[in-house]
Amino acid sequence: MESNIETILQQMMHDHAPIVIGQSDFKESLGYPLPLSYLVILICHKGSALININMQTYTVKIHDVLVLSDDSFALVLKKSRQFEVTYCLIDRSLAADIAFQLPHQLFSFLNDVPRLRLDQDHHVWLSLWLKQCNLINQEAHAYRMLMLKNHLQNFFLKITAHMPTALQRKAQQFSRQEQLCWRFWKLLQHQSKQHRSVSYYAGQLAITPFYLSQICKAVFNDSPKDLIYRQVILEIKVLLSTTNNSIESIASEMNFVDPSYLNRFFKRQTGLSLSQYRKQQGI
Repeated sequence: MESNIETILQQMMHDHAPIVIGQSDFKESLGYPLPLSYLVILICHKGSALININMQTYTVKIHDVLVLSDDSFALVLKKSRQFEVTYCLIDRSLAADIAFQLPHQLFSFLNDVPRLRLDQDHHVWLSLWLKQCNLINQEAHAYRMLMLKNHLQNFFLKITAHMPTALQRKAQQFSRQEQLCWRFWKLLQHQSKQHRSVSYYAGQLAITPFYLSQICKAVFNDSPKDLIYRQVILEIKVLLSTTNNSIESIASEMNFVDPSYLNRFFKRQTGLSLSQYRKQQGI
């Protein structure tokens, strides 16, 4: 059983793997901050542990789920001899694909509540979900990543559906900076096909591009330019993988001056040409 998460992350980055699933007892991580990928899901299936997450201490036991990000602080303080988790280490690109259609209040909820304690009725569901996740990950065909993305989206939608009402309300009580960031995010979801400049979105929010950059860094830990480009790439991926539209048609829909510019933009962001991505998706 693998236990050195740092080594696994290094191998993940070396292989450019979008997701790594495995098991760990955190034996080598005890007393040290956990190295984390862009998005991390930990599911405890044996024993228990005491883990400090963002300066708050949580008891983690069987069937508990932790959802962390690369800017989280997680320190294993104590653990039982039998403690064991299944981990899903997810890179930025796949995490963005997963989050594409998820409700924004979920992310605020998970920031406030990183440890999810499922009731007994959901223990069987969690075990079956994890078993299916492992089975999908072991398959070797063109649709594996699409199936994993959908499977992980279902996991987060299940969390959303069972968020306590009081916590949903709390998640919606944003500061002014957070409100502006979520308005920016909603604008992106509706207008990224036509607009790709930071100044445009800053104008829509009646703030300066510099202030938009500041609040995006504070709330999302990303620049608005990166967020815009990521959303544009997601929109292009959807059109490439769910339609038979020509590249010329997609370029027009995404407001690119010509197909070659679209292809250069996509390859610069993903490392793949448009035709390579379509082939990778089995289309």
